Amino acid sequence: MRPDVVQLTRTLISVDTVSPPGNERNLAVRIAEILHEYGLEATIQDIGDNRANLICEYGSGNGTCLVLNGHLDTVPAEGQWRHDPFDAHVEDGLMYGRGACDMKGGLAAMMSAFIGMAPLADRLDGIVRLVFVADEEDANRGSRHFLAHDRRSCKRNLMVIGEPTGLRVCCAHFGAERFWIRLHGRSAHSSRPEEGANAILAASSVASCLEGYHHELRSRKTRFGSPSAAVTLIEGGEKQNSIPVLCSLFLDRRTVPGEDGGQVAKEVEQWIASHADMHGCTCSVEPFFSFASGLLDERSGFLGKAKEIVGQQTDLVFPAGCEQAIFISGGYDAIVLGPGSIEMAHKIDEYVPLEELEKAVDIYEKFISILLDQSSCAIG
Repeated sequence: MRPDVVQLTRTLISVDTVSPPGNERNLAVRIAEILHEYGLEATIQDIGDNRANLICEYGSGNGTCLVLNGHLDTVPAEGQWRHDPFDAHVEDGLMYGRGACDMKGGLAAMMSAFIGMAPLADRLDGIVRLVFVADEEDANRGSRHFLAHDRRSCKRNLMVIGEPTGLRVCCAHFGAERFWIRLHGRSAHSSRPEEGANAILAASSVASCLEGYHHELRSRKTRFGSPSAAVTLIEGGEKQNSIPVLCSLFLDRRTVPGEDGGQVAKEVEQWIASHADMHGCTCSVEPFFSFASGLLDERSGFLGKAKEIVGQQTDLVFPAGCEQAIFISGGYDAIVLGPGSIEMAHKIDEYVPLEELEKAVDIYEKFISILLDQSSCAIG
């Protein structure tokens, strides 16, 4: 008998895994305890600083390995919530709490399906594995650590990543190229500003021109949607009565499949050079973080079978970043499919529909039974 997915979600939300610092080991241990109650033994894979992955599997054979994957950490729960973000609240068919949709609801649904199918382990032609990782919201150390120690022995290595897609199969996801843009000016007394070069004024012009850059990006239409750009941080100034020498902007540039990170960096530099007023300052664009977009080959038999299972015809993109690209590069055919909407992720009063949690369990169980009971003919 599978556990109640609503109660599981409530339990997972109650363990604070805000990253940083994460402390995902606390949640990994709690999940291992729950699995143990159902006769399943999990491995805690430590990555340091009270951060850890959780791995649990059953089944046998070397034909197909199906991984149900998600991340244990969440973003911070700042702002004025209507209810305690770590004490899940249910109202009008929705469960509220930090991580409800991103992605403790997905983890709970995967756990419920995994536990529910465990009595059939001897009849499965292949391996089912839970892989819940740390540090997805920051530096992806959990997924990279897992892959560095992964010993794949199956011919077909498949993965479902339970990010919130509204229970639609996504074959791709957006990437991110992030930059610090440094403005360097010349100091002067604030009573004689004309003798200096004001880095904050230059930064203001750069920020304004990058808004125009965002609108230009939105006009680029691809089968996966449009890229974007947003200034998300600003730091500057040295003293109240001095013309600022330094000011920095942080740019978050989201990429669609097919865009190259190096070309994006050049594009940002060229856009600023041709559209911003430097007010006598100099400007440098420093790469800070690069996260490639993901795309599963549309010829993948797994993609076709996944869409068939959920009754879907079209290829969809997950309009945010996730770890699909990392796992594809690590040898897995990976799709993104989970309960909830990405529109609620990282927001105050984040929620997941209870109905989607229940449906997600059924879908994940279908993936296990169809892909492993019929592994010899399911994906070719």
